[in-house]
Amino acid sequence: MVTHIVLFKLEQPEIHAPIICKMLMELKDKIPEIVSMQTGIDFLHSGRSYDMALIVTFNDREGLEAYDKNPDHNEVRKYIHAHRLDSKTVDFEV
Repeated sequence: MVTHIVLFKLEQPEIHAPIICKMLMELKDKIPEIVSMQTGIDFLHSGRSYDMALIVTFNDREGLEAYDKNPDHNEVRKYIHAHRLDSKTVDFEV
């Protein structure tokens, strides 16, 4: 199992975070390699907080690669990049 985690720091998170969460969650029905997906918006707003998180699981690395190259994912990525200040990611296998 491969887990893909992304944290996003956004400009105007109160506007863009809900839109991005919705766009990402819609990918679950469009990309068959996705085993599970969660998104969430930060509520603590501490000095260490990012604005939102994405957690996606795949059966294998090939599933992650297919997700990364998927045209629907790339459309969502364009929107995110237009409103992103920073992001961090980690991918791991269990």
